[in-house]
Amino acid sequence: MKKVIFAALLAASLNGFAQEAKKGGADKMLGKMTTELSLTADQQEKLKPIIEEQQALKKDSKDNPDHADANKAKAKEISGRIKAILTPEQIEMQKVNKEKAKGEGKKEKKEGNE
Repeated sequence: MKKVIFAALLAASLNGFAQEAKKGGADKMLGKMTTELSLTADQQEKLKPIIEEQQALKKDSKDNPDHADANKAKAKEISGRIKAILTPEQIEMQKVNKEKAKGEGKKEKKEGNE
């Protein structure tokens, strides 16, 4: 019984956290990238419109699932534009951060299922 209550509380708190993360949108993503990758002011300026486009594409994919296939190609193109602005070291750091985030996400899912 305790596990069920704990799982319900955990799910409710994670849902609230996810909603808070969505509020910042492109600015929050740019801030996170700036912190994690030590972006220069020039990189931030170049990345902001690309990240805004990426956020709009994600929203469109969520709102219109029938656009998913077309949006995947656009997302790859956007990813390439982002990588063109980053240094090789920043690209590597971004990969490491993504893998770490994936691992943490899987860990949270496992803990929630117990």
